[in-house]
Amino acid sequence: MNYCKYHPLDGATYYCENCQAHQCDHCVDDAQPQSRCFVCGAVAESLGAGNLVQPFWRRLPEAFKYPLNASSMSLIVITSIASVVAVLMPFLWLLSILLYLFAAGSLLKYSLTCLEHTALGEMKAPDVMDAYQGGLGLLLKLIVISVVLTLLVGGVAYYVGPAVGGILGFLVVVCFPAILIRFAQTESLLEAMNPVAALALIGAIGLPYGLLMAFILIMMTSVGLLQEWIGQLFPAVSYLLQSMVSSYYTLVAFHLMGYMLFQYQDQLGYSARIEDDEEQPKREEADRIAAQIQVLLKEGDYERVVTLYYQAFKQFPNDARFFESFFELLYVCKKAALMADFGSLYLNFLNRKKRIDKLTPAFKQIRLIAPDFLPDVPALRLQLAGLFKQQGDNALVIKLLNGMHKQFPDYPELPQAYFLLADTLAQLPNMQAQADKCRQMAQQLEKIAARKQQEAAEAQAAQASLQARKPPSVKTPSTQAPGHRPPPTITKSGLTLELVPMEPVKTAAAED
Repeated sequence: MNYCKYHPLDGATYYCENCQAHQCDHCVDDAQPQSRCFVCGAVAESLGAGNLVQPFWRRLPEAFKYPLNASSMSLIVITSIASVVAVLMPFLWLLSILLYLFAAGSLLKYSLTCLEHTALGEMKAPDVMDAYQGGLGLLLKLIVISVVLTLLVGGVAYYVGPAVGGILGFLVVVCFPAILIRFAQTESLLEAMNPVAALALIGAIGLPYGLLMAFILIMMTSVGLLQEWIGQLFPAVSYLLQSMVSSYYTLVAFHLMGYMLFQYQDQLGYSARIEDDEEQPKREEADRIAAQIQVLLKEGDYERVVTLYYQAFKQFPNDARFFESFFELLYVCKKAALMADFGSLYLNFLNRKKRIDKLTPAFKQIRLIAPDFLPDVPALRLQLAGLFKQQGDNALVIKLLNGMHKQFPDYPELPQAYFLLADTLAQLPNMQAQADKCRQMAQQLEKIAARKQQEAAEAQAAQASLQARKPPSVKTPSTQAPGHRPPPTITKSGLTLELVPMEPVKTAAAED
């Protein structure tokens, strides 16, 4: 069994030939019709679900529930009643034989269909409508196979010796489930009786093939015990129950044989997946990017990891897992330059998500990696300073607020920032003079801000007044030629005067 390179406890479902790596469903890019490797982008080869499914001997409860549905049970009851009716009217021997062949052929056809569908990953019993078509031909072929094998064993025992015939008979019994499997896959007499193909199938499966035979023998024995219990008192009822139980066990056995093929599909050279009735929801783009980040991290491709993270920040600005995981990665790896670049983005994300409780711890963690880090947003710096002031961390308050008037001269909350800085300095020893200067600066900044606000209001009022006094423009049809410039106008007291351009005066000298 092969396991995923990036999840060693999970079975592999894909293989990248270029990277020579086994991968699970989580570790491949399924955005396109053909799944691709996250690392190199090559198309990944599907391995099916053989590495994921439980061994068939652990799935016996589900196997015995397999025929318990209306469709399968109706076939079991109909074929069992038909078999009983065929036995009870021997005087109509031709009709009896036809009825028995119909019942046996329908059950055989449906059993082979169950085996084939299970081998392809369909774990629910198929519809029975196809069971009533072509079953007689398959039954005759199976009878031919049984007769040929019986004659072969008998001929060897007669001409070569009973010992050799007994060994051959034992091999035929051991190989008979493999012969049935080959017959279900090909519906061909020659392919089914090919000893090389049967032995190859047994060799590919190994010991579990013997366990399957043991289960089949146990089920056959239970049918015989049922006949012994009630056969003497109620022969007809006994035969009906025996037929129903035998048909039920037949479907279970063929389902187990199909599941065994599904389990060992890799060794048998084909690929299949479990088919659910409900379509699985397609993986979201955010989940796909997160999975690719994990794969590239384990590959050590950190440059592509950083690129994918910043792509995710733009594409999914509210997805906390990208921000949290990238922050933890930078903190663990001690990446100072990346942390200084990402710090403001992460703090703004926490602020946007109302995670105020994480702002100050995250800021301290950032400064452990990037000691000179300060947020590039003035509002965030003022908010952090207020939080640290409540916590009594005056040093960080001063660090956050000092020099903000130079870095953010147009920030309207500068007076509040410097009042807070002045209060903080006043609590420190020998800093009263600095606190007074800072408070004076805050007052000056407050006056400047008030003056700017007043000037802006006056300018806005003047603009509104000018717009109110401006008369509406009247458009008149233009009769002038295209490209002709309209004459200039002078507006006075609400009247529009048109200035008519005068022609230049020609002098006598000019005429001569």
